[in-house]
Amino acid sequence: MAETVSVRISEEDLKKIKQISKYGKTSKSEVLREVLGLGIKNKKLEIALAKYRNEEISVGKAAELAEIPLTKFMNILVERNITFHYSIEDLEEDFKDDF
Repeated sequence: MAETVSVRISEEDLKKIKQISKYGKTSKSEVLREVLGLGIKNKKLEIALAKYRNEEISVGKAAELAEIPLTKFMNILVERNITFHYSIEDLEEDFKDDF
């Protein structure tokens, strides 16, 4: 179920939203929903990367948190030069729900 939420945005951001709306031939509401979705996806990835970097969660759990395939998450680690750490305990944790 959708819910209406009010939010204040700067005039500059509103101007950009109107531009995107015009170029995309879509409504401001649709632009905002799409931008919000992309922002949520990006934020979840950043949280997952931070938790993984701080060794709070395994690579499998981080990929799950980011809602992306493990291979894609691992590629992002390489792209961002984040040290890969993975122990036997991490492997067991990643597979314990599968058995």
